[in-house]
Amino acid sequence: MENNTFDSIRDAIQSADRIAVVSHDRPDGDAIGSTLALTLFLVGLGKNAIAVNCDLVPDSLKFLPGIDSIRKPGSLAPIEADVVIAVDAAGKNRIGDAMWDSVPVCKTLINIDHHISNDHYADLNYVDAESPATGEIMFQLIEHISGKSAVTPAIAANLYAAISTDTGSFCYPNTTAKTYRIGAELIEAGANVGQLNQQLYESYPQRRVELLRELLQKMEIHFEGRFACLQLTLEAVNRLGIQSGDTEGLIDIIRAIDTVIVAVFFEEMPDGKIRVSSRSKTSAADVGKICAGFGGGGHTLAAGTRMSGPIGDAKSRFLAAVEEVLEFEL
Repeated sequence: MENNTFDSIRDAIQSADRIAVVSHDRPDGDAIGSTLALTLFLVGLGKNAIAVNCDLVPDSLKFLPGIDSIRKPGSLAPIEADVVIAVDAAGKNRIGDAMWDSVPVCKTLINIDHHISNDHYADLNYVDAESPATGEIMFQLIEHISGKSAVTPAIAANLYAAISTDTGSFCYPNTTAKTYRIGAELIEAGANVGQLNQQLYESYPQRRVELLRELLQKMEIHFEGRFACLQLTLEAVNRLGIQSGDTEGLIDIIRAIDTVIVAVFFEEMPDGKIRVSSRSKTSAADVGKICAGFGGGGHTLAAGTRMSGPIGDAKSRFLAAVEEVLEFEL
């Protein structure tokens, strides 16, 4: 599937007055940072721009500039948008029915993303699976439309958060020299790297640490140390008062075990589904393919899906798929 060009996206933006910027449910740093950066940029262009997400912003990201502008669909009257721009959402379904129900009229849908599983669901699509974060694409788009001077300190802070969180603080294998160069340009544009890193990685609520303690006590290791997993039940969520975003990054703790090749986080959802987040240390163990087999997707080294419960059954089925990969592909 071929991409549209930045020029075509620029033309659609310039011809629009009312623009809604949306992203996927359970938003992470890349989703929120990219959403806010683009919304701030559009407002700077004189557009009537609004940021919408069907889920609440995680507490860990509420420090980002412009965060109060993100609204939930239920808090708004029907949105009449000339253009809707979906960022960091691999599929239209990930954005949520409530969001689409709130936009009865949309002339053009634009899809900007970096997931290899993206199905090019929009009228205009720009999907770069080589980019480690949608925030990196967003920087290039803003620069293409208005030049580097359009990247204000607030936009720079949001893009830095987007890129940093999706690259594991610039540590994951998909981080490139271009990623570092863009990071440097964001710092030059006003992103306070020390303050941002402290707020992103050193300002966790106590409940998150208590959750980690409980999860690690029940951690499972399989396949001669090559697989590690954590599981979070609704009972634990309710007992500890866990909120959206509290689990972000916890999978990286077990992924860091020296023998582990595949790490997985199983989370019981209120609707009975099991949210599965997976990480791999090698392309030989392609978790994107594993998750695709269960109706999900993502990247070779980081992917996710939602499976039918109960959590024990979902874990057993996923482990069987991982075992096959570890046995025959490594």
